[in-house]
Amino acid sequence: MELQDLKQKWNILDERLAQNEILSKRALQESICGKNKTMYENVQKGVRGNLIGAALIALLLIPSLHNKGIFHDVDFYIMEGVCVLAVIMILCRMFVASRFDVTSTLQHQLKNLVNYNRCVVFGNVIGTPLAIIAICVTLYIEHPATAWGAIFVVLGAVAGAFSAWYGWKKHKSTIQEIEKNLAELKDFE
Repeated sequence: MELQDLKQKWNILDERLAQNEILSKRALQESICGKNKTMYENVQKGVRGNLIGAALIALLLIPSLHNKGIFHDVDFYIMEGVCVLAVIMILCRMFVASRFDVTSTLQHQLKNLVNYNRCVVFGNVIGTPLAIIAICVTLYIEHPATAWGAIFVVLGAVAGAFSAWYGWKKHKSTIQEIEKNLAELKDFE
């Protein structure tokens, strides 16, 4: 009789342990999904901030510098063109970032992550140097109307290069963290 009681108690404990293991796995999965959701939201907020910044520069700063006579017409058009291209690249990133969803399959999340990474590489690694080259060519071909124009252009190029570098570093760490989380979620499947 004692042996039967021990077996029965053992089986009850084994069932409880299995249930606790399932619950802890589920809690860990939810925690990882919560981290990714927060990271996805942060990426989307960052892209919106980039869009607002680029739009303000294109719509307010450069036209006001042109109206004050700091830039010639050619300088103005080239810099506006650079800003418009930046806004287009940011809109592409925004579209891809809007597709981030923790409830979708891991393969779909990885696909969206790769697409977002391509947009960032195109924008920061290719777009920023092209913008800086366009600005330098503008300065070489047609000097700004005033010395302040040159200062604004140089400050803009430095700020753009720094922003691209900082954004790239931040992007890289965020993507690595999301990939690590997705790899952990894959282990649960």
